[in-house]
Amino acid sequence: MKRFAVLVNGPGELWGWGRPVVKHLKEAGHRVDLLVLPCEYASGLEQRLAFRLGADRVVPSRSFAGEFTNGKGRPDAVLQLGGDLVYGRLLSSRWNSPLFSYSYGPKKGLVACRGIFTACGAMADSIRGATGGKPVEIVGSLVADALGMDEGTVSRETGRAPRVVLFPGSRPAIRKKALPFMGEFLGAARGCLPKAEWGVLLSPFSDPEEPALWEQAGFLVYSAGTGAVLRGADIALTQPGTNTLELLHARVPSVVAVPDDFLAVAPSPIPRRQVEGLGQGRPAEARALWLAVGDPGGGAFSAAELARAWWG
Repeated sequence: MKRFAVLVNGPGELWGWGRPVVKHLKEAGHRVDLLVLPCEYASGLEQRLAFRLGADRVVPSRSFAGEFTNGKGRPDAVLQLGGDLVYGRLLSSRWNSPLFSYSYGPKKGLVACRGIFTACGAMADSIRGATGGKPVEIVGSLVADALGMDEGTVSRETGRAPRVVLFPGSRPAIRKKALPFMGEFLGAARGCLPKAEWGVLLSPFSDPEEPALWEQAGFLVYSAGTGAVLRGADIALTQPGTNTLELLHARVPSVVAVPDDFLAVAPSPIPRRQVEGLGQGRPAEARALWLAVGDPGGGAFSAAELARAWWG
Protein backbone atom coordinates (compact mmCIF):
# COMPACT_ATOMS: atom_id res chain seq x y z
CA MET A 1 0.00 0.00 0.00
CA LYS A 2 1.25 3.45 -0.93
CA ARG A 3 0.21 6.82 0.43
CA PHE A 4 -0.89 9.58 -1.94
CA ALA A 5 -1.49 13.26 -1.24
CA VAL A 6 -4.08 14.40 -3.79
CA LEU A 7 -4.49 18.18 -4.15
CA VAL A 8 -7.71 19.51 -5.71
CA ASN A 9 -8.58 23.07 -6.68
CA GLY A 10 -12.14 24.35 -6.65
CA PRO A 11 -15.53 22.65 -6.98
CA GLY A 12 -15.13 21.56 -10.61
CA GLU A 13 -11.83 19.78 -10.07
CA LEU A 14 -12.97 18.25 -6.79
CA TRP A 15 -16.10 16.65 -8.25
CA GLY A 16 -15.02 16.18 -11.86
CA TRP A 17 -11.41 15.11 -11.36
CA GLY A 18 -10.94 14.18 -7.71
CA ARG A 19 -13.87 11.79 -7.57
CA PRO A 20 -12.56 9.20 -10.08
CA VAL A 21 -8.94 9.58 -8.91
CA VAL A 22 -9.77 8.89 -5.26
CA LYS A 23 -12.02 5.98 -6.27
CA HIS A 24 -9.29 4.37 -8.36
CA LEU A 25 -6.57 4.80 -5.73
CA LYS A 26 -8.77 3.38 -2.97
CA GLU A 27 -9.82 0.42 -5.11
CA ALA A 28 -6.12 -0.28 -5.68
CA GLY A 29 -5.63 -0.46 -1.91
CA HIS A 30 -3.79 2.82 -1.33
CA ARG A 31 -4.14 5.46 1.37
CA VAL A 32 -5.38 8.84 0.12
CA ASP A 33 -5.01 12.22 1.83
CA LEU A 34 -7.21 14.74 -0.01
CA LEU A 35 -6.12 18.37 0.32
CA VAL A 36 -8.56 21.06 -0.82
CA LEU A 37 -6.62 24.07 -2.11
CA PRO A 38 -7.62 27.73 -1.65
CA CYS A 39 -9.75 28.78 -4.64
CA GLU A 40 -11.48 32.04 -5.53
CA TYR A 41 -14.46 30.08 -6.88
CA ALA A 42 -14.97 27.94 -3.78
CA SER A 43 -18.56 27.45 -2.66
CA GLY A 44 -17.78 26.79 1.00
CA LEU A 45 -19.06 23.21 0.82
CA GLU A 46 -15.89 21.61 -0.59
CA GLN A 47 -14.79 20.05 2.70
CA ARG A 48 -18.15 18.41 3.35
CA LEU A 49 -18.33 16.92 -0.14
CA ALA A 50 -14.68 15.89 -0.09
CA PHE A 51 -15.48 13.46 2.73
CA ARG A 52 -18.01 11.77 0.44
CA LEU A 53 -15.28 10.79 -2.01
CA GLY A 54 -13.89 8.11 0.29
CA ALA A 55 -10.47 9.57 1.11
CA ASP A 56 -8.80 8.47 4.33
CA ARG A 57 -8.21 12.07 5.39
CA VAL A 58 -9.46 15.45 4.17
CA VAL A 59 -7.52 18.67 4.76
CA PRO A 60 -9.66 21.80 4.15
CA SER A 61 -8.16 24.83 2.45
CA ARG A 62 -8.02 26.82 5.69
CA SER A 63 -5.67 24.17 7.14
CA PHE A 64 -3.23 24.10 4.23
CA ALA A 65 -0.63 26.26 5.99
CA GLY A 66 -0.74 24.00 9.03
CA GLU A 67 -0.36 20.93 6.85
CA PHE A 68 2.72 22.46 5.25
CA THR A 69 4.23 23.37 8.61
CA ASN A 70 3.19 20.47 10.81
CA GLY A 71 1.96 17.73 8.49
CA LYS A 72 3.22 14.31 9.51
CA GLY A 73 3.65 11.20 7.45
CA ARG A 74 5.52 11.50 4.17
CA PRO A 75 3.38 10.49 1.17
CA ASP A 76 4.90 8.38 -1.57
CA ALA A 77 3.68 10.89 -4.16
CA VAL A 78 1.90 14.23 -4.48
CA LEU A 79 -0.70 14.49 -7.26
CA GLN A 80 -2.15 17.92 -8.01
CA LEU A 81 -5.41 18.26 -9.93
CA GLY A 82 -5.75 21.84 -11.15
CA GLY A 83 -4.78 25.11 -9.53
CA ASP A 84 -1.49 26.89 -8.97
CA LEU A 85 1.35 24.37 -8.80
CA VAL A 86 3.07 26.42 -6.12
CA TYR A 87 1.04 24.39 -3.60
CA GLY A 88 2.15 21.05 -4.96
CA ARG A 89 5.75 22.21 -5.27
CA LEU A 90 5.80 23.42 -1.66
CA LEU A 91 4.48 20.12 -0.31
CA SER A 92 6.69 18.07 -2.62
CA SER A 93 9.73 19.94 -1.32
CA ARG A 94 8.55 19.79 2.30
CA TRP A 95 8.00 16.04 2.19
CA ASN A 96 10.70 15.20 -0.35
CA SER A 97 8.02 13.39 -2.38
CA PRO A 98 7.76 13.35 -6.19
CA LEU A 99 5.17 15.72 -7.70
CA PHE A 100 2.74 14.70 -10.44
CA SER A 101 0.14 16.86 -12.18
CA TYR A 102 -2.98 16.35 -14.29
CA SER A 103 -3.45 19.38 -16.51
CA TYR A 104 -5.36 20.41 -19.63
CA GLY A 105 -2.57 22.70 -20.80
CA PRO A 106 0.72 24.47 -20.04
CA LYS A 107 1.12 26.18 -16.70
CA LYS A 108 3.91 27.56 -14.58
CA GLY A 109 5.68 24.89 -12.57
CA LEU A 110 5.05 21.83 -14.75
CA VAL A 111 8.78 21.44 -15.41
CA ALA A 112 9.19 20.61 -11.70
CA CYS A 113 6.85 17.61 -11.96
CA ARG A 114 8.13 14.04 -12.02
CA GLY A 115 5.20 13.14 -14.26
CA ILE A 116 2.55 15.06 -16.22
CA PHE A 117 -0.81 13.58 -17.20
CA THR A 118 -3.40 15.00 -19.57
CA ALA A 119 -6.59 14.09 -21.42
CA CYS A 120 -5.74 14.01 -25.13
CA GLY A 121 -3.04 14.35 -27.78
CA ALA A 122 -3.60 18.03 -28.57
CA MET A 123 -3.25 18.92 -24.89
CA ALA A 124 -0.11 16.80 -24.62
CA ASP A 125 1.48 18.52 -27.63
CA SER A 126 0.73 21.92 -26.12
CA ILE A 127 2.31 20.98 -22.79
CA ARG A 128 5.39 19.45 -24.43
CA GLY A 129 5.90 22.59 -26.48
CA ALA A 130 5.81 24.77 -23.37
CA THR A 131 8.04 22.54 -21.23
CA GLY A 132 10.88 21.89 -23.65
CA GLY A 133 9.66 18.47 -24.70
CA LYS A 134 9.02 17.08 -21.21
CA PRO A 135 7.25 13.69 -21.38
CA VAL A 136 3.47 13.83 -21.03
CA GLU A 137 1.26 10.77 -20.53
CA ILE A 138 -2.22 10.75 -22.08
CA VAL A 139 -4.56 9.09 -19.59
CA GLY A 140 -7.94 10.25 -20.90
CA SER A 141 -10.59 12.55 -19.50
CA LEU A 142 -11.26 12.41 -15.78
CA VAL A 143 -14.53 14.25 -16.42
CA ALA A 144 -15.69 11.34 -18.59
CA ASP A 145 -14.67 8.93 -15.84
CA ALA A 146 -16.67 10.93 -13.29
CA LEU A 147 -19.76 10.84 -15.52
CA GLY A 148 -19.45 7.07 -15.68
CA MET A 149 -19.74 6.94 -11.90
CA ASP A 150 -23.28 8.36 -12.09
CA GLU A 151 -25.33 5.21 -12.61
CA GLY A 152 -28.85 4.84 -13.95
CA THR A 153 -31.18 7.16 -15.83
CA VAL A 154 -33.90 9.64 -14.89
CA SER A 155 -37.51 8.97 -15.91
CA ARG A 156 -39.30 11.65 -17.91
CA GLU A 157 -42.41 13.45 -16.85
CA THR A 158 -45.24 11.62 -18.60
CA GLY A 159 -45.84 12.87 -22.12
CA ARG A 160 -43.20 15.62 -22.01
CA ALA A 161 -40.53 16.11 -24.69
CA PRO A 162 -37.97 17.35 -25.39
CA ARG A 163 -36.10 17.34 -22.10
CA VAL A 164 -34.26 20.66 -21.64
CA VAL A 165 -31.69 20.66 -18.83
CA LEU A 166 -30.41 23.90 -17.30
CA PHE A 167 -27.02 24.01 -15.57
CA PRO A 168 -26.84 27.16 -13.39
CA GLY A 169 -23.25 26.43 -12.30
CA SER A 170 -21.35 25.75 -9.08
CA ARG A 171 -20.93 29.37 -7.95
CA PRO A 172 -23.61 30.60 -5.52
CA ALA A 173 -23.52 34.23 -6.68
CA ILE A 174 -24.13 33.26 -10.32
CA ARG A 175 -26.99 30.93 -9.40
CA LYS A 176 -28.58 33.68 -7.34
CA LYS A 177 -28.42 36.08 -10.29
CA ALA A 178 -29.60 33.44 -12.76
CA LEU A 179 -32.71 32.36 -10.85
CA PRO A 180 -35.02 35.37 -11.52
CA PHE A 181 -33.76 35.70 -15.08
CA MET A 182 -34.36 32.01 -15.86
CA GLY A 183 -37.75 32.09 -14.17
CA GLU A 184 -38.78 34.84 -16.59
CA PHE A 185 -37.23 32.88 -19.44
CA LEU A 186 -39.23 29.78 -18.54
CA GLY A 187 -42.52 31.64 -18.65
CA ALA A 188 -41.88 32.69 -22.25
CA ALA A 189 -40.32 29.37 -23.29
CA ARG A 190 -43.30 27.32 -22.15
CA GLY A 191 -45.54 29.35 -24.43
CA CYS A 192 -43.45 28.19 -27.40
CA LEU A 193 -42.75 24.63 -26.24
CA PRO A 194 -45.62 23.68 -23.93
CA LYS A 195 -44.80 19.96 -24.02
CA ALA A 196 -41.12 20.29 -23.09
CA GLU A 197 -39.75 19.08 -19.77
CA TRP A 198 -37.78 21.99 -18.28
CA GLY A 199 -35.43 20.79 -15.57
CA VAL A 200 -32.51 22.15 -13.59
CA LEU A 201 -29.46 20.16 -12.49
CA LEU A 202 -28.06 21.86 -9.42
CA SER A 203 -24.42 21.54 -8.45
CA PRO A 204 -23.57 19.17 -5.58
CA PHE A 205 -22.21 22.35 -3.97
CA SER A 206 -25.59 24.10 -3.86
CA ASP A 207 -27.28 25.00 -0.58
CA PRO A 208 -30.07 22.74 0.79
CA GLU A 209 -32.76 25.40 0.29
CA GLU A 210 -32.00 25.96 -3.40
CA PRO A 211 -34.06 23.10 -4.92
CA ALA A 212 -37.26 24.57 -3.49
CA LEU A 213 -36.44 27.99 -4.97
CA TRP A 214 -35.98 26.56 -8.46
CA GLU A 215 -39.16 24.51 -8.13
CA GLN A 216 -41.05 27.67 -7.18
CA ALA A 217 -39.70 29.24 -10.38
CA GLY A 218 -41.35 26.41 -12.33
CA PHE A 219 -38.46 24.03 -12.97
CA LEU A 220 -38.29 20.33 -12.32
CA VAL A 221 -35.23 19.77 -10.09
CA TYR A 222 -33.17 16.64 -10.76
CA SER A 223 -31.54 15.00 -7.76
CA ALA A 224 -29.63 12.30 -9.65
CA GLY A 225 -26.01 12.57 -10.77
CA THR A 226 -25.05 14.49 -13.89
CA GLY A 227 -24.34 11.38 -15.95
CA ALA A 228 -27.73 9.87 -15.14
CA VAL A 229 -29.61 13.06 -16.06
CA LEU A 230 -27.72 13.64 -19.31
CA ARG A 231 -28.42 10.13 -20.60
CA GLY A 232 -31.99 11.23 -21.16
CA ALA A 233 -31.43 14.89 -22.10
CA ASP A 234 -32.28 16.30 -25.54
CA ILE A 235 -30.58 19.68 -25.12
CA ALA A 236 -28.85 21.64 -22.37
CA LEU A 237 -28.55 25.32 -21.53
CA THR A 238 -25.42 26.27 -19.60
CA GLN A 239 -22.47 28.60 -19.10
CA PRO A 240 -18.72 27.92 -19.44
CA GLY A 241 -17.31 25.55 -16.84
CA THR A 242 -16.76 21.87 -16.10
CA ASN A 243 -20.35 21.15 -17.19
CA THR A 244 -19.48 22.07 -20.80
CA LEU A 245 -17.00 19.19 -20.78
CA GLU A 246 -19.62 16.91 -19.27
CA LEU A 247 -22.01 17.82 -22.09
CA LEU A 248 -19.27 17.19 -24.65
CA HIS A 249 -18.61 13.69 -23.35
CA ALA A 250 -22.33 12.95 -23.02
CA ARG A 251 -22.86 14.17 -26.62
CA VAL A 252 -25.79 16.34 -25.65
CA PRO A 253 -26.60 19.30 -27.98
CA SER A 254 -25.82 22.41 -25.98
CA VAL A 255 -26.54 26.12 -25.84
CA VAL A 256 -23.76 27.92 -23.94
CA ALA A 257 -24.33 31.51 -22.81
CA VAL A 258 -21.09 33.48 -22.50
CA PRO A 259 -20.06 37.15 -22.28
CA ASP A 260 -19.30 38.65 -25.69
CA ASP A 261 -15.91 39.93 -24.49
CA PHE A 262 -15.00 36.30 -23.82
CA LEU A 263 -15.76 35.30 -27.39
CA ALA A 264 -13.80 38.28 -28.69
CA VAL A 265 -10.55 36.80 -27.37
CA ALA A 266 -11.40 33.10 -27.62
CA PRO A 267 -12.15 32.17 -31.25
CA SER A 268 -14.02 28.90 -31.48
CA PRO A 269 -14.73 26.43 -34.29
CA ILE A 270 -18.24 26.02 -32.86
CA PRO A 271 -20.86 28.11 -34.70
CA ARG A 272 -22.03 31.04 -32.61
CA ARG A 273 -24.63 33.70 -33.11
CA GLN A 274 -25.64 36.87 -31.32
CA VAL A 275 -29.29 37.28 -30.53
CA GLU A 276 -30.60 40.62 -31.80
CA GLY A 277 -32.18 42.84 -29.18
CA LEU A 278 -30.53 41.00 -26.33
CA GLY A 279 -30.92 42.93 -23.11
CA GLN A 280 -33.51 45.38 -24.44
CA GLY A 281 -36.09 45.61 -21.69
CA ARG A 282 -34.60 42.54 -20.02
CA PRO A 283 -32.64 42.11 -16.79
CA ALA A 284 -29.20 43.73 -16.85
CA GLU A 285 -27.47 40.37 -16.45
CA ALA A 286 -28.68 39.39 -19.92
CA ARG A 287 -27.08 42.26 -21.79
CA ALA A 288 -23.83 40.51 -22.70
CA LEU A 289 -24.93 37.00 -23.58
CA TRP A 290 -24.29 35.10 -26.81
CA LEU A 291 -25.52 31.72 -27.93
CA ALA A 292 -22.81 29.27 -28.91
CA VAL A 293 -24.37 26.23 -30.54
CA GLY A 294 -22.89 22.76 -30.77
CA ASP A 295 -24.97 19.78 -31.88
CA PRO A 296 -22.81 16.64 -32.21
CA GLY A 297 -25.83 14.39 -31.91
CA GLY A 298 -28.03 16.02 -34.54
CA GLY A 299 -30.80 16.79 -32.07
CA ALA A 300 -34.08 18.18 -33.35
CA PHE A 301 -34.31 21.00 -30.81
CA SER A 302 -32.30 24.02 -32.04
CA ALA A 303 -30.91 27.13 -30.40
CA ALA A 304 -33.06 29.19 -32.76
CA GLU A 305 -36.19 27.65 -31.22
CA LEU A 306 -34.88 28.47 -27.78
CA ALA A 307 -34.17 32.07 -28.79
CA ARG A 308 -37.62 32.47 -30.37
CA ALA A 309 -39.18 31.16 -27.18
CA TRP A 310 -37.49 33.93 -25.22
CA TRP A 311 -37.56 36.86 -27.61
CA GLY A 312 -40.62 35.96 -29.65
